[in-house]
Amino acid sequence: MIIKNGGSDEPIVELKGDTSAGQASYQRFTTEQLNTATEENLKKIAGHELNTTQQEMVSQIKQFMEQSKSAIAAGDLGRGHNLAMKARLLSDELVKP
Repeated sequence: MIIKNGGSDEPIVELKGDTSAGQASYQRFTTEQLNTATEENLKKIAGHELNTTQQEMVSQIKQFMEQSKSAIAAGDLGRGHNLAMKARLLSDELVKP
């Protein structure tokens, strides 16, 4: 379709519905998935001897996870998701061979 002079005879379509609820639900779901994967990574290294740096990483991961859960509980889904992502990325580093 070519629009001349900045106009169009096509009707404007507006999408109705609560898409923010769907987005919130999806963000909660993906955050839960990140936290589950992080917990699995922590289980993989449980019982292993960790050096000081690795122990600090585990502490930071747990802190991020707690902060993520608090943010989600407070309704700050974006912050909760970002913190869960940070925890996951750090845990991925710990389990690398």
